[in-house]
Amino acid sequence: MSTRRRIVDLIQNSTLVLTLSVLFGLVLPGPADATEALVTPALMIMMAFSLTEVDLGRDIKSSGSLQSGAIGILLNYGLLSGLILILSQSLPDGSLRNGFVIMAAVPPAVAVLPMTRILKGDMRFSLAGEILSYLASLLLMPLIIYLFSRQTGISPLYLLQISIVLILIPAFASRLVRMLPINPVLPINLGFFLVTYTVIGLNQGALWTDWRSVAWISIARTFAVGLAVLILARSAGLKSSQAISYTLLGSFKNLGLAAAVSLLLFGPAAGLPAAFCTLAETAFFIVLSFARSRYP
Repeated sequence: MSTRRRIVDLIQNSTLVLTLSVLFGLVLPGPADATEALVTPALMIMMAFSLTEVDLGRDIKSSGSLQSGAIGILLNYGLLSGLILILSQSLPDGSLRNGFVIMAAVPPAVAVLPMTRILKGDMRFSLAGEILSYLASLLLMPLIIYLFSRQTGISPLYLLQISIVLILIPAFASRLVRMLPINPVLPINLGFFLVTYTVIGLNQGALWTDWRSVAWISIARTFAVGLAVLILARSAGLKSSQAISYTLLGSFKNLGLAAAVSLLLFGPAAGLPAAFCTLAETAFFIVLSFARSRYP
């Protein structure tokens, strides 16, 4: 196997890429000051490549119904966002609290679809939930940030502009990007590395001092909600594939987008919740993978 092939294989390993980004952020945080300016363009590229396989008109029709998408929105923006907002209100630090508000405002993780494939979930349900959640986020993201951030100086128009730049423009760009002979996993994982490294690096010192106040919320909003949705879905008699899709939409947020918006609006400290939740979501995905292999 050539050296180039080995490098490509390593980059396609999402778990390895996320792990390395955290380790580099902890051990070598210095360059994060320089990479901060690259977070927004990196996120736009990630979003564009993540949406290459999505055809809004065709996929909404083929993904079951609007009802499936509506359930996905309720799970992610109703259940998960609601819990994040409730838990974070107890935080005395305004930057950390605003970081969780941003997290509640962003749509589901772009990784929900590849995770659904890996875990043999219901792709039609996950796809419907993703598409409608991202459309709804154009309104919900600026609305939630404006209502809950407690920052009166932030213009709703500015928040809408951020939503357009980080969601709508990449959606249109994905129509052109899909024609490039590039495996989408490569730029997506490289973007994840840069964003995660930057957030960890900028907050390297705070990770050791503020971890107690953030870690328990990160674990609760990921593991508690995810496991509750999984157990309730299975108890209700749903197929395991449907339960997996429900669980993913109910426990995973677009943390790359959350980190980027937090940095733009409130500075590095507000990115700390996204950094911790990246670790929690990675661990939860490993748990789901193990459970899926034992209980197909």
